[in-house]
Amino acid sequence: MKKFFNARLYYYRNLKHYMLMPIRNRVGLLALSILFSCSLVLIYGQQADAAVSAQDLQKSLAVQLFYDPLLKTGYFLKEGNYLSFAADQPYLALDFRQIVKVSAPYHREGVLLFPPDARRAVENYYSAKQKETEGKYSVAAILIDPGHGGKDTGAVAELGTVKLFEKNLTLAVSKRVIQLLSERYPNRKILTTREGDSYPTLDQRVEMANSIPLKPSQAVIYVSIHANASFNKNAKGFEVWYLNPEYRRTVVDATTVQEKGKDIAPILNAMLEEEFTTESIILARKVYDRLGSLIGDASPGRGIRAEEWFVVRNAKMPSILIEMGFITNPEEGLLLADSVYLRKIADAIYNGIVDFIEHFER
Repeated sequence: MKKFFNARLYYYRNLKHYMLMPIRNRVGLLALSILFSCSLVLIYGQQADAAVSAQDLQKSLAVQLFYDPLLKTGYFLKEGNYLSFAADQPYLALDFRQIVKVSAPYHREGVLLFPPDARRAVENYYSAKQKETEGKYSVAAILIDPGHGGKDTGAVAELGTVKLFEKNLTLAVSKRVIQLLSERYPNRKILTTREGDSYPTLDQRVEMANSIPLKPSQAVIYVSIHANASFNKNAKGFEVWYLNPEYRRTVVDATTVQEKGKDIAPILNAMLEEEFTTESIILARKVYDRLGSLIGDASPGRGIRAEEWFVVRNAKMPSILIEMGFITNPEEGLLLADSVYLRKIADAIYNGIVDFIEHFER
């Protein structure tokens, strides 16, 4: 209580002193006090607004964020471009090539915050990377096609107590591939012909791919995933197929034919068709090599092959069909029944697609 009365006494004494001042002094002191208060609000307000959490920065830039709270190190990733950082360290590493000095990211109440200049450095880096890719050829969409589905079970095999349906295996692998691609490429269209046990027709699958809207510098790739079967129980191994180069198809749309004329359209069609075939072979090779590196010790590679599958020959884009193994082979069938083995196949397909995109764009 005594402290309370002392505080009141101090307040009234100073108030009396203030009231006895000349009016111009009182006005000046009051203005100075207001200006000082506003300055504090402005300074601390700007700092609070400008510092941004790593999670908010991740969302605003549509990048991936990886952070180890024990080591206090992490990185942002977008389209293969890395920006590394460490808490309480005043540096950013850009693609492991360039070091930029900034105010150190820091923790406050368990949240990792980037000071204003560090935040701007991250934003400027990814903005510059985006400008570099504008106007260049890029893969804007990837369509993953899990073979069969619904009433169409695909190949069926009974291996003791294990019964395998091709449609289930292709869906499991496709979901994993789609998940990985969506995480790596949040700004691209990662599509699928089916998400569950449904049966889109072959025409519907191809139409889905061909109807994806694209800019002139953008491309889409089509990957159809299957499992093999044979009356020969010893048949074993994985394959990747692409369209036979000798097969002729129409890839130039009717609008182009009308604009360029009937004499020019066939020439453009042949050029574009050859380009699609070349890119399909490269995509097939990338996926095949990755499958070999991840499952080659358990399943032999049977080669890259040319064929005129419906979904491949009617897709107006780089397209491949993957046969991930024979469910009718006693050994390989049991492997394909193992979820860990299917993850390896999915990871190989994903990495092969990433390899192709980096080749195509760079």
